[in-house]
Amino acid sequence: MVREADKVVPNRRLTCERLRQGWSQQELAHLVGTGPDTVSRWERGLNFPHPSMCKKLCELFAKSPQELGLVKEDTAGDDRPTLTFPSLPQVYDPAIPLSQVGDEGLVGRAQLLADLKRRLCSGKNAALSALYGLPGVGKTAIAVELARDREILDYFRDGLLWVGLGINPNLLGLLGRWGTLLGLAPYEMETLTTVAALAKTLSSVIGTRRMLLVIDDAWRIEDALAFQVGGVNCAHLVTTRFPEIALQFAHDGSTVVHELSEDEGMSLLARLAPEVVASKPGEVRSLVGAVGGLPLALTLVGRYLWSHFYKDQPYRLSAALSTLQSIEELLRLTQPASASHTAMPAEAPLSSLQAVINMSDQHVAKQAQDTLRALSIFPSKPNSFPEEAALAVAHTPVETLDTLADAGLLEGSGAGRYTLHQTIADYARLQRTDTLVEERMVSFFTLFLATHATDYNALERETDNILAAFQIAYERKMSEQLLRGVVTFALYLEVRGHYSIAETQLVRARQAALDAADQAGLAFTLLHLGRIAERRGVLNQAEQLYSEGLTVARQSQLRTTLVDLLANLSEVVLNLGEYGRAEQYAQEGLDLARELGDQQRMCVLLKSLAEVIDCHGQFERGDELYREGLALAREIDDREMMCLYLQNIGAKASKRGKHEQAMPYYQEGLSLARQMRHRQRMSALLSNMGMVSTRMQHYAQAEAYCQESLSLARTIGHSVRMGNALQNLGIIERERGNFAQAEAYFQESLDLAREMGHRWLTSETLCEYGEYYLAQNKVEDAFTAFAEAHAIARGFGGQELVA
Repeated sequence: MVREADKVVPNRRLTCERLRQGWSQQELAHLVGTGPDTVSRWERGLNFPHPSMCKKLCELFAKSPQELGLVKEDTAGDDRPTLTFPSLPQVYDPAIPLSQVGDEGLVGRAQLLADLKRRLCSGKNAALSALYGLPGVGKTAIAVELARDREILDYFRDGLLWVGLGINPNLLGLLGRWGTLLGLAPYEMETLTTVAALAKTLSSVIGTRRMLLVIDDAWRIEDALAFQVGGVNCAHLVTTRFPEIALQFAHDGSTVVHELSEDEGMSLLARLAPEVVASKPGEVRSLVGAVGGLPLALTLVGRYLWSHFYKDQPYRLSAALSTLQSIEELLRLTQPASASHTAMPAEAPLSSLQAVINMSDQHVAKQAQDTLRALSIFPSKPNSFPEEAALAVAHTPVETLDTLADAGLLEGSGAGRYTLHQTIADYARLQRTDTLVEERMVSFFTLFLATHATDYNALERETDNILAAFQIAYERKMSEQLLRGVVTFALYLEVRGHYSIAETQLVRARQAALDAADQAGLAFTLLHLGRIAERRGVLNQAEQLYSEGLTVARQSQLRTTLVDLLANLSEVVLNLGEYGRAEQYAQEGLDLARELGDQQRMCVLLKSLAEVIDCHGQFERGDELYREGLALAREIDDREMMCLYLQNIGAKASKRGKHEQAMPYYQEGLSLARQMRHRQRMSALLSNMGMVSTRMQHYAQAEAYCQESLSLARTIGHSVRMGNALQNLGIIERERGNFAQAEAYFQESLDLAREMGHRWLTSETLCEYGEYYLAQNKVEDAFTAFAEAHAIARGFGGQELVA
């Protein structure tokens, strides 16, 4: 028979002190010179340390052996009453909150619940689990569903205990309530006047029984550890806002609870207000995004909308939806406190999203509060921002960021990056009063752009933050900073195909340049607005913008910008079929670039001039210019120009029937374009590769290349590239004999070409249309198409097409 004194009692004191230091068992073992298995046996109460090891532990923790639980407690001579532990029936704690979802279950939490059940019911000793996440993300709701799950109740056959802690829990009172549920008499608990003594007694009462103990809403690790009672057959689940508490309590058993996806948010609202979702799906979906998929916020929104839904009075629903467009109103939506949170003050009958977040906000020092308000200037999740930006904008030490992260208000988002949830950002933004934050935001990202102008990966990561800084500069009329920033950022936006964003910023920058009488800035913005118009296929508008910029550059003697404008103007008038003007602009630009000794611009103009010379039918001279330009591009390592030259040289080889020679040029160019993520250049090269594959009768591969090219062109809205890809797809289907599909492609290409006024593409597509008709023996239709193509080509001197 096992005597009471021989029963194994886990050493919670040693475990608590270790966790208070933030050490794992392995780390503690390393510090005292033993193995992690030995530390585990100490903490499980299976044996006690050797005296020499006991001394090391006491020195390390600066605690006595008794404080670390390293000596057997001798109860001989103890005149305290002997505690008797009655046989326990199954205990089901009445404090477990009622489920808010019924039989339908929680939306979007099935996999998380399954994983938790598997861990809790694993049978492993001391199964510790913890859920952490944002205020209102649904941690308690998940714990409630687990506590009422049939499989959980069957597995933990001896019962389930629940405690809601909150900010200032009465630990003795809450542990005493557990004691009462476990059958301890009042006189037995009267002698247990400390948390440690009561917890030790509860562990002994529970003994080997299999129970689940849920510790909800822990705000301090010490509070959570006080309820880590019971034997090896018990499992514990903690919920907390604080990542550090979850990690300290459960280590690898800690799980972050994420917000709901947009579709899951819609599903939740469909449960709460089905008629509203059915009648106003667009407005409801925007609300899901406005609250960042936070379940508490969605629940409040759903109940509010449902309460305002009247079939015969649709204006009331419209008014409710209008009200919810206000961030202040969203944060103030309320629900009964009993259905919300254990940490809410007892005297507060209602809770709101604002109140739930405010609890965490008030839990940190004023410096951290001020930092949170400053950080709300960054776009919210899923956007993230770098630590150096956060420190500069908030004007705070790094330790303050740690404080906010530990409080669950600031989330990590990869190495050295942070993010703020939408609702927390909204809460903080409404309370931000420091206007210097905005100036620091603009200054940081203006400098960032100046030092990372060619680092496109860095610019991609910070795009949302940079655009936010531009918006502030625009609204606060910080014209100089806005112009400097946009001038640097415009080329990146163009390369990545963000034409609409680029146009918006360039229009604002142009006005800033006009306001400041900044001629250099004005010429630059006109140049890049012209490039955007050209990429979109609005060639006449592009020519007008380039011409305006050319006038400004000539008047102000802005020679480098003048070269750029001449190069772009040459290309656009070439596409408009004006070969004479195109050659004139290209030659003037090349001469000026040579005079300046600007190799990069020489490289650009050699390509422009070569294209014009080819269109005049002077192919050998064109070849010479291409070879000179490619060699120069390689010499200065200009990858974008290398792509252009490789594309054009490959195209010339293909037109001469040297398809196998053309493909390596295209493949090298495509590899460079993919490295730069230059979607416009990728589209062009893929289209050309599709044509080479067609000529080699590799139709499946050709179609794959051209479809990818078309997809990229549609994504960035590049009309010329769309027209080229569609024309090539028409050729592929014509060769396959799929005439109906071929005609559809040709017609869409022709419509685009006519809309743009792109005479070369129009003439070329009509030629392919003629071949399409001939393949079906429609000679008269073919003659009509060829005649129109010939007339257009002759009109702009397109010798290659005329031939």
